[in-house]
Order: sequence, then structure tokens, then C-alpha cells
Amino acid sequence: MKKALRIALFVSVVCSLLPNAQPAAAATKASLVRLTLTSSWPTKSPDPMGLTYNPRTRKLLISDSEVDEMPSLWKGKNLFVAKRGGRLVATGTFKRFTVEPEDLAWDNAHQVLFVTDDDLDRVFRVERGKDKLLGTRDDVVATVLHTHRFGSFDPEGLAWRGGRRPMLIVSDSTNRRVYKIRRGRDRRFGTRDDIIGSFGTHRYGFTTAEDVAVRGKHLFIVSSRQRFILETTLRGGLVQKIDISGLGIVSASGIAFAPGTDGGRSHLYLTASGVDNNVNPNENDGRLFELKFVKAP
Repeated sequence: MKKALRIALFVSVVCSLLPNAQPAAAATKASLVRLTLTSSWPTKSPDPMGLTYNPRTRKLLISDSEVDEMPSLWKGKNLFVAKRGGRLVATGTFKRFTVEPEDLAWDNAHQVLFVTDDDLDRVFRVERGKDKLLGTRDDVVATVLHTHRFGSFDPEGLAWRGGRRPMLIVSDSTNRRVYKIRRGRDRRFGTRDDIIGSFGTHRYGFTTAEDVAVRGKHLFIVSSRQRFILETTLRGGLVQKIDISGLGIVSASGIAFAPGTDGGRSHLYLTASGVDNNVNPNENDGRLFELKFVKAP
């Protein structure tokens, strides 16, 4: 996360009181299924940022782009693999190519991970090496996007939509835009014939756009300051604002869909980084929420 943004996070409580900080009459609310303290893991994640799900292993992958700034907690690990119930099962590091793994997106068809860095303004493609593990020295890494080429200088959120027309989706926290990138005729990302579209989220009351998840033909976008999840069409049309107020979520940072631990087919998993370490250098308040949607009364 950019340093200027880190400093600005202390105003999140004030921003939550601004107009549109939470929906006045949301059609859907989120309710809490399970809460995990990532701050209490043996290898702690005080500021979980990136979040994605690997359906083959049935594990969540979480990145922490701030933990290296906290010497008392830093153990050389910024990738965390956890069960949906919250138990940490493995750790790794992306330090070889990034110390700012802001978000993650999983391509299940090809078993590769995409990682965004909002300092380098890049999206990396990461394949496992011979050890078949992610976050180790033999990872095969390539840059697939330089986001400043299409106007994003703070790429924090990342999602992958596979199928016949695969798409990388990037959310920019500063300019509050969502970018959709498809490959052109050369079938490669990051070249001149990429097909790029975008839309702004500020018109819906967002002052940041930390992360984005895709489900079907809809996008779900989360903000560190607003107390609702923004659901839109792929073209940016408003579907609804999903109320997440009253759940104790401070600085929402990452979102992903995965099967519920209670048997639900599709629940929303959300990371929250809490108080920033530039505001409180001793903070350790990372959270992982499992949420389900219910119709508001």
C-alpha cells in the first residue's frame, strides 16, 4: 500500500460518517458465519491484504504486504495458506520479486497465481516450481501487466475470470476505478492489442476500491472506508450495496468467494487489515471473516 494511503487510513472512522458511507436501505445484508484472527496465527499476519481461493486444494491464499514493516512480527513470510475454517496450514514468501504483494487471484484452469504490487505497478504471474509449492525460491515468475500503461498507479485489487475469454480485473484504490483487461489477437497480456475497459466506483459512494471479486457476470468490490460491498455488472452498472456494518470490520482489504464452512455453496470471505502500522507501530489486528448474504428486513 502506498505510504500516503497508509497515513490516510487513520481517517477511516471519520470517512465512515460521510454520505454514502453505508447504504441507507440495502436489499441485502451480510451476516457473520466465522471470524479468524490472522493476528494469532503462529506466523502472524497483522495486515492481511490479498485473498483468493484454490478450489482444487480447498484452501484460501492470503498475502500480507505490510508485515515486513514490523520487525517484531516479520518472520520472512508474506504468503499464508489457510483452511476455510481459518487454520493456518502453510506459509511462503514472495520477497524475491515483490515485498508488496497487495492482492492475489487464482487461475484454477492453469494452476497459476497472479500477484499485484502497487509500488511497482505490476501484475505478476507465478507458477510453482519443482517443489510444487508457492512462495518458494523455485517459483517461476513473469510480469504480465504494467498497470500504469492503462492509467492505474495504485493497483490494489485483483481478480481472474477464466473461460473462453479470460480476463484480469484490477481495482485502483486511489482513482477508484476498476479495469478489465482481455488479451488481444496475440493471446498475451500486457501487449499493445490488449482490450481494456474501465468504470469508476466513486459515483456509488466509494472513496477507495481495495479489492474486487467476480462471480458469474457480477463484480463485488470492497472499500477500506465504506461499510458496504458494492455489487455491479461487469460494465459497472449498480446492482446493489450489501451492508456489512455492525460486523466489526475495520479496513476491509480483500474479498473472495468459496464454499461455506457450514455447508453453504458460496460464501464471501473477507480480510480486514485493521489499524495501520504507521498509525500504531505495535498493532496486530488482522482478521479473516466468513460472511453469508441475507435479505434485509
